[in-house]
Amino acid sequence: MPLILVILLIIVTTFRHEGSHALATLLQGVELIEVRLLPGYREDVGFYFGYVIRGDGGNWLILAAPFLTAVIWFALAFMLLRQLRMPGRWWSAVFLLGIVSPLIDLVYNYQGGFWRAGSDVARLLDSLPDPVVHLGFLTAIALCILGLLNIRDSRPEEV
Repeated sequence: MPLILVILLIIVTTFRHEGSHALATLLQGVELIEVRLLPGYREDVGFYFGYVIRGDGGNWLILAAPFLTAVIWFALAFMLLRQLRMPGRWWSAVFLLGIVSPLIDLVYNYQGGFWRAGSDVARLLDSLPDPVVHLGFLTAIALCILGLLNIRDSRPEEV
């Protein structure tokens, strides 16, 4: 069962992340050339979680879209878990997909921006002033951790 949850977590996180890039690309009127929402393997890049290839144009919001979406997704899940009474298994699913998944995505991508050239965060650091990018990520990660600590002990008893 834990392996299935990890696979589900990877699929949902990748779908949300790459889907956000794709949506931001379309909303800015930029050509969307290729979208891969599931992990896979390509000879030229090796293993990938997912990717979006787009045409020229657009701005930094295309790069930042998955991280803004992660914060919104987290906030919605946090409010759901705080406001609604739900059975333990539903609570666990919302917690995993709405709280844990965005936090993992933010931390994974932020740390990767320091050593993976061409990553979303590395490209954001090239597009915006470094302090803005760092402050945005550190604030989002800190708020998610505080929310995680606040909500993790509120799991309902199994009925």
